[in-house]
Amino acid sequence: MRRHPLASLLAALGCAAGAVAFGGCGLDVFADCSVTKTCAGGGQASTQAVCTLDGDPSEPSPCGLYVASFGKDDNPGTAERPLRTLSKAIEKVHAEGGRPIYACAETFLEPLTLHGGEVIHGGYNCATGTRWSAQAGVTTISASANEVPLRVRSGGPTVLSNLKVIAADATLPGTSSIAVIAEGADLRLVRSHLEAGRGANGKTPPSEPVGASTGAAGKMGSPACTYSTPQEVVTMCGVVESIGGSGGFGTSPWGKAGRNSSHGKDVSGGYGGEPEEFTLTECTAGGPGDEGSVGAPGNHGTLLGTISANGYEGAAGTNGSEGSVGLAGGGGGAALGGAGVSKCPTGGSLHGAGGGTGGTGGCGGKGGAGGGPGGASFGLMSLDARVTFEEVTIVTAGGGKGGDGASGQAGGKGGIGGPGGAPPLISPLKPGCDGGKGGKGGDGGNGGGGRGGHSIGIAYVGNAPAVTKGVSFELGLEGPGGQGGDPQDAAPAGVRAEAQSFD
Repeated sequence: MRRHPLASLLAALGCAAGAVAFGGCGLDVFADCSVTKTCAGGGQASTQAVCTLDGDPSEPSPCGLYVASFGKDDNPGTAERPLRTLSKAIEKVHAEGGRPIYACAETFLEPLTLHGGEVIHGGYNCATGTRWSAQAGVTTISASANEVPLRVRSGGPTVLSNLKVIAADATLPGTSSIAVIAEGADLRLVRSHLEAGRGANGKTPPSEPVGASTGAAGKMGSPACTYSTPQEVVTMCGVVESIGGSGGFGTSPWGKAGRNSSHGKDVSGGYGGEPEEFTLTECTAGGPGDEGSVGAPGNHGTLLGTISANGYEGAAGTNGSEGSVGLAGGGGGAALGGAGVSKCPTGGSLHGAGGGTGGTGGCGGKGGAGGGPGGASFGLMSLDARVTFEEVTIVTAGGGKGGDGASGQAGGKGGIGGPGGAPPLISPLKPGCDGGKGGKGGDGGNGGGGRGGHSIGIAYVGNAPAVTKGVSFELGLEGPGGQGGDPQDAAPAGVRAEAQSFD
C-alpha cells in the first residue's frame, strides 16, 4: 500500500473507510487515512473531495480522532486506541491537520479552548470492546468552580453537536458562572445543552469596629495669683487642625473661641467665656463645639456592567464619604484677682484664676466601603461572534445577590473642656470657668450596595444572536441588589433575559 497524494487532503477533511468510486478509479480509504488507487481503462483520478469535515455524525469516520475515558493520550486516537482527553484531541487536530473529533457519552472535567475550525461530535456509545455506534446520549464538558468550561475563538467554522457544557456554581465573592465564551467565533451548535451555575453573592466589606479618634481634653486654667499664658490644645485629623480655645487669664481675661483650621482657612468653634470683671458676678464657661456633619452615603451600583474575554464585571457600590471633624470648644473666662487678707499677695490683684482650655473636636469617621456586585449566570457569552442553533437548550441557575455597603465609621467623641483654675484654699476669690467641650466628629457615610447579578441566556456584544428558533431557555432568577445604610434603600436587581446586549 502506498500513500496517495490526496491523503493529506482526506485527513484534513475526515474520510469514511471503504472503497469509493473516484473519477473512474477505485480509492480504498483506510483508518489511518492512507489511500490505495486502482484505475481501470486509463481513467484519471479527480481532485474532488470525497467527504466533508463534519460528515455524518451517525457514521463516525475512521479518519477522525476518538476520545474515551479508557483511552490514553499517547494513543493514536483511533476507535480501537482512543485518546483520553479532549484537549489532547484538539492539540492533534491543529498539529496534524483538521480531523473530526468523536467523543463518547461521558463527562470530561477539563476546561477547553477551541481555536476555530474544530468539529466535535459527542454522545457515542463507546464502551471498551464494543463498536462505536450512533449517539447514545451526550458528552458532558465541565470544569472546576470559577472556571469557564468552554471557550471558542475565531479561526474557522466550528461545529459542536451532542454536547452538554456545564459550568459549576461560582464560589468566590462576586464571581460568575459562564458555560461558554465565544470570542469572534463562527460557531454552530447542534443538539446541545449549555448550563450555567449560580453566580456568587457580591462581597460585603467589613465595617470599622472602632470609632474615629477622640478629641483632646482641654487644659486646666492657671491658678489664681499666678501669671502664666495658657497653651492651646491641638488635634490633627488628617489635614484639619482642631484647636481648643485658650482660657482667659489676668491681663486677657476673655476666653478665646475654638477653631478648626485647614489650608489656612479657619472655622469658628465654641465661643469664648466671659470674665468675672465683665459680668460683675462670675465668669462664664466656654461654649461647646458643634458636632461634625455626617458623611454622604455612597452610590449604589446601577450600571449594567461589562463583558469581555475575562468574563463579567458588574457594578459595585461606591464608598461613603468621610464625616467632618467636630468643632473645638471655646476657652473659659477668667475670674477676678485681688490683694489682701486671704487673697493674693501684693501685685496679684489682676491675677485671678484662669479659664480652662476648650477641648478639641473628634475626628470624622471614615466612609463605609461599597458592596461588590453579585456574580452573573450566563449560558453563552458572545463577543462579536456568529452563532447558529439547532435544537439547543440554554439554562441559567440565577444571579448572586449584590454585596451590602459597609456602615460608616463612628465619629470620634469631642474632648472635654479643661477645668478653670483654682483660687487659694481659703479665699473669697472665685475659680476660673471651664473650657467648652469639643464637638463629636461626624459619622462616615455608609457605602452603597452592589448591583444584583444577572441571569441571562445569551449575553453579547456585536452580532445579535438569532434566538427566534433552534434554541430554548430555562432561566433562573436575577440576584437582588445589595443594601446601603437605609434598609428601605437597595441597589437594583440584576437583569433576567433570554438575550441581552452589553454594547
